Amino acid sequence: MRSDIVAARGQIQGGIQAGSQIPALKVTTAVFSFDGAKLRMLAVRKGADEPERYSLPSLPFDFSEDLTTTARQVVRSRLPLELSPVFQVGAFESQSGALPETNRQIEICYFTVATPSDLEFVATGSLDQYRFLEVHEQSDLLDGHSRELALAALAELRRRSRFETVAFAFLQNEFSLSELQRVFEAILNRPMDVRNFRKKIELLDILKESPHRPRGMAYRPPRMFSFEAERFRHRQTIEGEVRFY
Repeated sequence: MRSDIVAARGQIQGGIQAGSQIPALKVTTAVFSFDGAKLRMLAVRKGADEPERYSLPSLPFDFSEDLTTTARQVVRSRLPLELSPVFQVGAFESQSGALPETNRQIEICYFTVATPSDLEFVATGSLDQYRFLEVHEQSDLLDGHSRELALAALAELRRRSRFETVAFAFLQNEFSLSELQRVFEAILNRPMDVRNFRKKIELLDILKESPHRPRGMAYRPPRMFSFEAERFRHRQTIEGEVRFY
């Protein structure tokens, strides 16, 4: 993809008249996480002197790198988070300044998933400029353009979570079926029928039951499972398409 962008940039440069402004290119990464109950998104505070307002982390694109490397660097240049694979959301055109025609900017948006430990790191790290906002309840704290990107990233997360295994990236290596269901409910922002969900997951046969059980619980500890990637690929081979909901 990098070579395509470089080639396209050369064509743009060759076709633009002298004195015209070449659109800037930057990469934005939406980082989703799950705190056990709510879906959250990493946001950067825009300024200490301004009202509480946030944007999504981004960096100018370095043409010596590829896009996915830059998408990861957007986050890792700020916080040492353990990121899952990055997924492209789309390309957006944004404008800034008093003269929009001379401040055009092309923005490539990605999303990724932070591990459960990342929320704890941010919460205990005294990092006032960063915050994991609740996606469905605190999106109004994002500036208008960031809200647009956040909605697009959420739509792509929902699309992929239906057919792919991205939802498992929100969980520890071992998890209960209730925890897995809560992840899907947080992504979709709606409840799911417990019996139907468990029946669906069990029929897929992509989980391996663990001999471990949580300790120190006042009630009977739940069965714990781990995701089996090989079983999932086998299921895809048999059915052609796997749907989680």
